Amino acid sequence: MRGSRRTRMPRQAGMPTLYSTQHRFDLAGALVPYLVTPTGCLLAWPMVAAAHQAWGTNPWAAAGITLTGSALSVLTWMAARPRGRIRQSVATTMSTLGAAWVLGATINAPWQRPWLDLWAAGTVTGSLAFAILRLLAKANPDEQPTTDSAGLREAVTALKDATLGKPKTRGAKVITPVAMPRGDTLAELEGSRDQVASYFDVESTAVRVHRNPGSVRTGRLEIVPVDQLRTPIPWAGPSAPGRSVGDAPLRFGRAEDGDPVALWLTGRPGVRPAIHLRATGMTGSGKTEWAKVMWGDYLTRTDGALIVVDTVKRDQTVKPIRPGVTLLITDDEQADAFFDLLAERVIPARTAALGEQDLSEWMPGCGLSHLLVWVEESAAWSDHPALVAVAERARTAGICLVLSQQRWTHDRAPTSLRSQFAANICFGIDGRDDPNLALSAATVDAGACPESWGASKPGYFYLEAPSIPTTRWATPCRSELADRSDITDAVTGWAPIRKPLDPTTRAALGTLMAHTDAVTTPGACRHPIPDQRQDPAMRPGVNPTDPPDDCDPSQELDTTPTPRRFSLTLPTSVDPGQARAVLRQHIAALSDQGHTELRPADLGDVLEQIGYTAAWLTKALTELTTGTTPLLMKIDRNGRYRILRPGQPA
Repeated sequence: MRGSRRTRMPRQAGMPTLYSTQHRFDLAGALVPYLVTPTGCLLAWPMVAAAHQAWGTNPWAAAGITLTGSALSVLTWMAARPRGRIRQSVATTMSTLGAAWVLGATINAPWQRPWLDLWAAGTVTGSLAFAILRLLAKANPDEQPTTDSAGLREAVTALKDATLGKPKTRGAKVITPVAMPRGDTLAELEGSRDQVASYFDVESTAVRVHRNPGSVRTGRLEIVPVDQLRTPIPWAGPSAPGRSVGDAPLRFGRAEDGDPVALWLTGRPGVRPAIHLRATGMTGSGKTEWAKVMWGDYLTRTDGALIVVDTVKRDQTVKPIRPGVTLLITDDEQADAFFDLLAERVIPARTAALGEQDLSEWMPGCGLSHLLVWVEESAAWSDHPALVAVAERARTAGICLVLSQQRWTHDRAPTSLRSQFAANICFGIDGRDDPNLALSAATVDAGACPESWGASKPGYFYLEAPSIPTTRWATPCRSELADRSDITDAVTGWAPIRKPLDPTTRAALGTLMAHTDAVTTPGACRHPIPDQRQDPAMRPGVNPTDPPDDCDPSQELDTTPTPRRFSLTLPTSVDPGQARAVLRQHIAALSDQGHTELRPADLGDVLEQIGYTAAWLTKALTELTTGTTPLLMKIDRNGRYRILRPGQPA
């Protein structure tokens, strides 16, 4: 794939009044700064010779020269302070030595030795020293003091009584220190970003205010004159193929200053925590294309297992990476079962396995696959009771949960769920939405404005994560854009290095994994799962045009559903062991028919057959959830039970 043409920064960063308007190359102007020191040294010799003739024997002249030299040294030290410690020290040293030479040569004559030798050596040394300093300063374009800060100072101080330092250019940004008067805070300047942007004729998102740690009145002001992300960024391919998920972050974009954007999913004790990721973006904001890049990078790692839940678009989004998906869930009933299994069986099984190795969280080489659970259009599942429990307990089990939806309003996701996400990525959102629901208040106050993008800038985003400095959270970024064929080639090409899902997690997923193995395991026999909602007209042996034998064709059919009726006569009770066997057989038959859940009310036929009461049934169902080969898993709502694979280990 051809790399995108890098957008060059315009001369003087495109900032009006901050820089000179001269653009053509001026040879004389470029050489003048290097000639100042040697020219001054050459002129100093005849001037000192004249001073020797006039005041060589005058003690008052010597005292005056001494005081003048001392004053010049102090002035040089003070004036050179903004230029850095090295330049300040060199300039002050040269000024002091020069004043000492003038005093000695005035008294003893500059044509006498060693004063003549000192003048010649000092001229060469001083000229070279200042030339080297200037060349080194020009060789560091990332941080240059501007020649005139009057324009920026006028723009800010006209709005608020702020004190600004000397602006500098760093990459594509102009940065200046800013301090508010005592008693005021930077919140006043944060509220004036639009006015500052108007002064320089840039977008409001190009102006950001960052506070210094431990201070509410000092910080820095950043202005980006030119949008460095306006052209699409092609996908550069996998960032670390063949390595562990825990060995390198996932790369998927670029920041406005050209730095790559990457995200750590896994934690490291004492360094960074493992994360869950919350993705926000309206239709057309580029959220789906970003997800494909993330998936493509993740599936080139050795120990990652991707599970995608998408009951809205189903397999439309994941088609480019379908060969690498461990589990794809597109059915509402399966998704409901998956979240319950994740909370009740998968997380406890994985944490127990990690505990046996004395690990407080997932680490590369622990024997468990890292699990990336990606829920697209997650608003449909945000109120699922098990999802909050998953978000609370999954991180230490080596499970990263990604919930992606368009809005995070209170009617779409409970606060207890939103609070579990340490990382947020926000693409363009609707202008009527509150950005504080997608990003932290500090990031919004610093200048993040995703509502200004909407769907007009696909791929633009802000990223908050523990592994990223907070000062960069308000920096606009853009995701890479990948061709579907490139992602497919990467996923299939690196398939040999991907390890299969670990046995612990596979066993915990149980029946759900068995139903999806046919389409997720390469080379497996593809047997479709029976669809209980199949049109009766398509079922074998059914003629939809043939009416039942016991109805009058001239009468309208009664379609009122007939409630299940229980016999009022008490049958003869069977042996308890036989009763349990009948119950097991009935549950196994339900599983063979494709049922994944049951309720005690669904077992009326069993009670009628064995002649026991509902109290016995409740006790028997509880027994089937325990032991080394449980048949059921209780769901803590509505008295339901999940059917597990018969004979599956706990």
